[in-house]
Amino acid sequence: MVFRDYIKSLPNQQFDTIKKIAELTSSSVQSVYRWMNGDIIPHPLKQKAIAEYLGMSVEELFPTKQ
Repeated sequence: MVFRDYIKSLPNQQFDTIKKIAELTSSSVQSVYRWMNGDIIPHPLKQKAIAEYLGMSVEELFPTKQ
């Protein structure tokens, strides 16, 4: 499940999760929304932090286009 789909699957915890991800990655909430929308891709170190926090793999959350 890609990052955007995972976050959208959390209807009751969506904003809290976005805020926590922003804190963990030293990013703004707006940046997390931009990652969700696919406007930008987070730095690989931030991808790793997000994946660890969510208990998923980087490849699953942020698949590379072949």
